[in-house]
Amino acid sequence: MGAERKHLTSTTGILVRGVQDLEDFEEHPDKYLVDLYADEEAGKKAWLSTGERHHFTYNDGVVTLTWEGIPLLGVPVWDDVCGIWHYLVMVVEGYLTDGRGEMSFPDSPAPIILERIHGGALFTIARTKARVEPVSFCLELLDEAERFWRWTDRQDIPVEADAAYALKEINRVRSKIPWR
Repeated sequence: MGAERKHLTSTTGILVRGVQDLEDFEEHPDKYLVDLYADEEAGKKAWLSTGERHHFTYNDGVVTLTWEGIPLLGVPVWDDVCGIWHYLVMVVEGYLTDGRGEMSFPDSPAPIILERIHGGALFTIARTKARVEPVSFCLELLDEAERFWRWTDRQDIPVEADAAYALKEINRVRSKIPWR
């Protein structure tokens, strides 16, 4: 019996240099980002050297989301990575509670929306839209958020809302999925 196929994949990268040239950032994201999961030690070093002084709770970076090969989120959109993961979990919670979850990135009109549509769900970030299978999408997005927060916990990264709290929230939202 084989493992179930994942539909959703993610990466989380920390910006290690300022973006002055958006086109260069889009063409060469590896010059600007360190992937937290590809090299955990380099990820921790990048986080601690670029995070808000002494608190490390605000760290600009990029979260990429890909659903069945369709890029949903990624370069050139960057923000506080803890905030992005928090917003994504809250969008899932809104969807599970009301049939529509919506958040916006800080200082940006770009909405993140997950809403019920006939025969599934629609995930929207700015102008990117993808029809998703709601059970898989919600479960897998929460799994990816959990992976991020477990990384911060494993690396003993001091974050404002600690990993234990974030993981508890993810489990609380996960428990709302009636079709598990």
